[in-house]
Amino acid sequence: MEILEKSKIKWTYVTHAVDRAVVTGLAPMSAKTDPGALVLGRVRQVGKHKEIEGVDGRRVTLFPGDVIAGVLGHRYATDQYEGEAVARGPLGHLLGIGGVCGEVVGRNEKMPDPTVLEWVGRPTDAKGSPLNLRRFAIRPWRDVSSPRPRTLLVVGASMNAGKTTTAAQAIRHLSGQNRRVAAAKLTGTACRKDPGMMEDAGAFRVLDFTHCGVPSTAHLPAEDVLEIARDLLAALQAAQPEFLVYEIADGIFQRETRILLEDAGFRETIDAVVYAAPESPSCESGVRVLREWGYNVVAAAGLVANSPLGMAEVEKVTGLPCLNGEMILGGALMDALRQASVA
Repeated sequence: MEILEKSKIKWTYVTHAVDRAVVTGLAPMSAKTDPGALVLGRVRQVGKHKEIEGVDGRRVTLFPGDVIAGVLGHRYATDQYEGEAVARGPLGHLLGIGGVCGEVVGRNEKMPDPTVLEWVGRPTDAKGSPLNLRRFAIRPWRDVSSPRPRTLLVVGASMNAGKTTTAAQAIRHLSGQNRRVAAAKLTGTACRKDPGMMEDAGAFRVLDFTHCGVPSTAHLPAEDVLEIARDLLAALQAAQPEFLVYEIADGIFQRETRILLEDAGFRETIDAVVYAAPESPSCESGVRVLREWGYNVVAAAGLVANSPLGMAEVEKVTGLPCLNGEMILGGALMDALRQASVA
C-alpha cells in the first residue's frame, strides 16, 4: 500500500483502460506466465527504452528509481525484442515503449540492452485479487443487422515496411473527402503511436487490441485473435463510419497475422487490401499469396514507393499501381478503390 500511496507512479499506455479507483492494494509477484497481469516495476537501469508512453500517448522520460505501472505481455518484434509475459525472478524488462513488461528471451543483434525493472508487486482490488487487463475490456454488442462499412486492410512484408504510414495517408485522403473514417490496429504490441497517427490523419474513432483487454497479441490462441477482430469491428461499426481502415502488425507470415488472413470469416469483412513492402521481390510474393488467399489487393505501397525505380518494378511484376505518400494523399488510392468497386 505504501508504494501506491506515496510514490508518483508513471502509468503507461497499455494501462489506459484501467480504472485506477479499483486499485487498492498490492500483492507479491507470481512466477507463472500471465499475459495481461497489471504490475508495478521500479527502474533499475535505463536501457533501450529511455521513455514510456503515458496513457495519453505523451512521451515520459524514465529515470532510475521511477516506478511504472505496466502489464505483463509477450513481445514479437523482429527488429527489436522477443519477450515473454513472465516474472521469474526479482528483475525483469521493459519490452516496449507502451508499457508491456516481462523478460527478454531474444533480440535483434542491433538492439541494445533492455531497460531493467525491479518488480514491486501486482496491484489488487479491494478483495485482494490481482488485476488483469481483461477485466477492463470492451464488450460491444454485435448488431448483425447493421450494414458493414467498406473496409480497407493494410498489411505488409514485415515490421517497419510502411504499413501505419500508408494507413494514415489513406485515412487522411478519405477524411478529407468528408468520409466518416474509423480505424483499428488489430494485432501487435501496445503502442500509442500507431493509433495516434490514425487519429491525427482524421479518423473520428480509433481502437486497438488493448481495448479488448490484451497487452499484445503474440502467442494468443487463434480464437482469441479472431475474437479481437470481431469485437473491434462491432465497436467501430456501432459508430456508423462509411469506411474502416485496418492495420495488422508485422508481416503476412507472422503467426497472428496469418491466423487472421487465412480465416474465411475475417476475409469476408475485407473489401480491399493495400500491401506495404520495402522492395519489389517481397511485393511480388506478398501480393501473390494474398491473391491465393482470396483477397482483393488493389495497390502496393510502403518503403518501396520511395524509389521510382522500385515502383516501376512492383508495377511490372504485380500489375498493381505502386503508390507513394503523395499519390495516396492526392487520391490515387481512391481511384484504385473505385476501379475495384469499393469506393
